[in-house]
Amino acid sequence: MRPDRNKWLVLAVAGILLVAFAFSPSAVQAQKDPKTLKFADLEFKAQKPGMAAVKKGVAFYFKEDHEQPVINGTIIIKTGSLYEPADRVGLGSLAMRMLKAGGTKTLAPDALEEKLDFLGSTVGSFAGLEFSEVSLWTLSKNFDETWKVLLDILYNPAFDKERFDTEKKKDLESIRRRFDYPTSLGFALFSELIYGKDFPEARRTTNAGINAITLDDIKAFYERNIRDKEIIIALTGDFKQAQALALLQKSFKDWKGNAPAKLELPKAAMAAKPGLYLIDKPDMTQAVIAMGHLGLNNLDPDNVEVGIFNFILGTGSFNSRLMREVRSNRGLAYMTFGMIGLGRDKGMFNNGCMTKSQSVGEAIKLMKDITEDMTKNPVTAEELEVAKKYEVNAFVHKFDSAQAVVSQAVYLKLDGYPDNYLETYLPRIRKVDEAKVLAIGKRAVHADSMVILVVGKKAEVIDQLKALGMGEVTELPLPKE
Repeated sequence: MRPDRNKWLVLAVAGILLVAFAFSPSAVQAQKDPKTLKFADLEFKAQKPGMAAVKKGVAFYFKEDHEQPVINGTIIIKTGSLYEPADRVGLGSLAMRMLKAGGTKTLAPDALEEKLDFLGSTVGSFAGLEFSEVSLWTLSKNFDETWKVLLDILYNPAFDKERFDTEKKKDLESIRRRFDYPTSLGFALFSELIYGKDFPEARRTTNAGINAITLDDIKAFYERNIRDKEIIIALTGDFKQAQALALLQKSFKDWKGNAPAKLELPKAAMAAKPGLYLIDKPDMTQAVIAMGHLGLNNLDPDNVEVGIFNFILGTGSFNSRLMREVRSNRGLAYMTFGMIGLGRDKGMFNNGCMTKSQSVGEAIKLMKDITEDMTKNPVTAEELEVAKKYEVNAFVHKFDSAQAVVSQAVYLKLDGYPDNYLETYLPRIRKVDEAKVLAIGKRAVHADSMVILVVGKKAEVIDQLKALGMGEVTELPLPKE
């Protein structure tokens, strides 16, 4: 026989013997029912990035990752919309966008875009509530040139007048289209009812406010709240830590790193009285429902354990009570949710859904009953087990990229979380029991003191709201912007 035929004959005989063994009485007897198999708990150690001080007021967080020839970089500045005047809401966002959109003193806006396109790199800038970012993505071979562009944007913004006018028009168009979607309308106005119109988390841009912003306002915001302020540089990807640190020391040797200005901010307090509120939108065939009250602080003692409560109530998709009852069992909504939110001062506890006009009353009563039960009766052992397993298994995904590891560490630090927060996360989750979930519900949720807002067709929902027996229905005007 030819050698290759001998080889295949040997393989065939081996395969027959394996099949024979697999179906022999002893082999079958040795097999176990998969349902009875037990596995050790998943053990995963929280990853941390490298950290170094570049100089006072300039910190460096990093994680090398050489699998792909790319680098992500972010400069986080301790400023945001909290620092804009109440009559100039939108100034912080506009100023941060103008860092890039307005070009630099050496690169006009079009030239800046052309250079980035040539490099195949991206640079962006935006403002958050408390913190803002200037970021880049680039191939590692083009990092040095892209980094120079980013530094030029940060140090030498030109704030081009034509681009300034264009960015303002974008904001005005955004205001015009803000309430095209009923859910956006409902939850924006719900935030106002909870916090009040002037509270930072609920403030929104207006035509008057955007039109009042001048180019001098942009420049003043930059000088006062961006330039020379305390920053954190986050780098991930294909670089060497020693070379990167040397580059940062050179790049920011003249950056002062001043602490952000201290702000006198109001404490969160319920702005609207608990009860029913209605915004008439006659063109709607469905209604948006938002209901809740103030939530908890980011650093609340139960800030980890509250995730179990939320999963069972309304963030666990079809494992949650709200989705199971409101959607699956009653067919009242395609999507619903509910959670105790954590926030800078206080987040929001809120439930919500969109349902057909004829079922508004039924949906409100059902969501309220489900919420109330979470404050009066323990959850089941099965619900608790599913929620805890989900949180334990999902924990690993907090570290599924170098960028996630670094970004998470930076913002935990900025938000004041303890250094051992991630190390204690899983042990805290595993300790949660039925009594703990009930205690969180009793402390943080008040089903009889909720603001309940409905946006829908008054003629079809008003009688249902009155029939709920929750008191008078307060009608609110449909806002123009």
